[in-house]
Amino acid sequence: MQKIDQTVKADNIVNAIEVTKAPEPEPVVEEVSAERFYEVVSGDTLGAISQKYYGKASDYMKIFEANRDILDNPDLIKPGQKLRIPE
Repeated sequence: MQKIDQTVKADNIVNAIEVTKAPEPEPVVEEVSAERFYEVVSGDTLGAISQKYYGKASDYMKIFEANRDILDNPDLIKPGQKLRIPE
């Protein structure tokens, strides 16, 4: 805390003004999730891709739901499609 003294000569009055410095703001930390993508090759299934990324084929719906904008059916994927792989 810094103290600044101002002396007012009229009537021998002394005014003291305290100046406090505002605390520095905490830095904002945003978690940035790096999106992963997988390019489908011939013979791939969502189950096989799920096995590769999650260790179990039964999590294939995670991949399907993350790619509803390009997939209508979890059983119909095509070579060349780039699928988003959620965490």
